Amino acid sequence: MTIKAGLKARATHRVDTISLADQWGGEAHALASPIMIIFIEQTCMQATDHLIAADQMTVGYNFEIKHLAPTPPEWDVTVDAELTEVEGRMMTYQVTVRDAVGIVGEGRHVRCIVGKDAFHARLAERRERVAVAQ
Repeated sequence: MTIKAGLKARATHRVDTISLADQWGGEAHALASPIMIIFIEQTCMQATDHLIAADQMTVGYNFEIKHLAPTPPEWDVTVDAELTEVEGRMMTYQVTVRDAVGIVGEGRHVRCIVGKDAFHARLAERRERVAVAQ
């Protein structure tokens, strides 16, 4: 199977204590936006990452996400992701996040296919640059 527009994934995630905004410096006792984005990334990867070469992976590149409503603790949210565009190494997904009441988040997420070795080499190079500067 090739990576092409139309691929979909759905995943359900529990809003546990560590997922709450007040655990990350906010005041809301509800699903934190960064955690919702993690759920979105995981679901997008589920749609496509099994189709790329073993020496590749995807990384988050762009997020255009609206967090529209609060989700209480211990509720589930379901993320629907659909691959809408593939341009070279870039893959664009349309995403929707729902809880028991309705849509709580929506938008677009872009992931980039990268070589694992090249990525880790770049990471090591960045670490070395800081070590030299200290």
